[in-house]
Amino acid sequence: MPVLRRGARRLIIAAGAVLAIGALTTAAAFVDLADVRVALDGTRTTFDIRTAGSDATGWEPSPSDWQQGNPDAYEVALHSGATLAPGGVLVLRVAVQNNSPALAGTLSLDIVDPQPRGQEIDPTTGRYVELFDQLVFTVKQGSTVLFDHVPATALTTYVWSAALASGDDMVLDVQIDLPPSVDNRWQGASTAVQFHFEAENS
Repeated sequence: MPVLRRGARRLIIAAGAVLAIGALTTAAAFVDLADVRVALDGTRTTFDIRTAGSDATGWEPSPSDWQQGNPDAYEVALHSGATLAPGGVLVLRVAVQNNSPALAGTLSLDIVDPQPRGQEIDPTTGRYVELFDQLVFTVKQGSTVLFDHVPATALTTYVWSAALASGDDMVLDVQIDLPPSVDNRWQGASTAVQFHFEAENS
């Protein structure tokens, strides 16, 4: 019987040692918490571009010229007249500004017909009513040529490789040609031309 008691006692001591190690491990695993709260000011993370334009020679945008081009497009008033005869040229400038407080933006430009009428014919005259597809576009930014005598039907999206910084703007020189080959089938035709700028914050 004494042997059984010693064995039972040794088992209890061993069990006690395991529990003691467990207690020490638990005691060593101290836990503490601390929170860091970051306040994000949304007033500095808005993103906004504005547009302007004119056919006045040497025009540069003034602060009062800038307008939102969304949802309604900025309309350029053609002081030189809106009539464009075959062989004629219309020259104007359009501008875009990054009006964001802090964010830069990557810009793209599409030149489109906002109200395309395709091959529609005037039932009275039998002539085409849509002129856009007959136009040819040249667009420059300073000495950089974005579009060089590109027919309207061949226009593609132009994407600037460098982002436009907050507060910066760019002015584009635009020349719109109506080739001499456009004949009487388009007499009386008209169109609107939209310079569609799209920006993505970068």
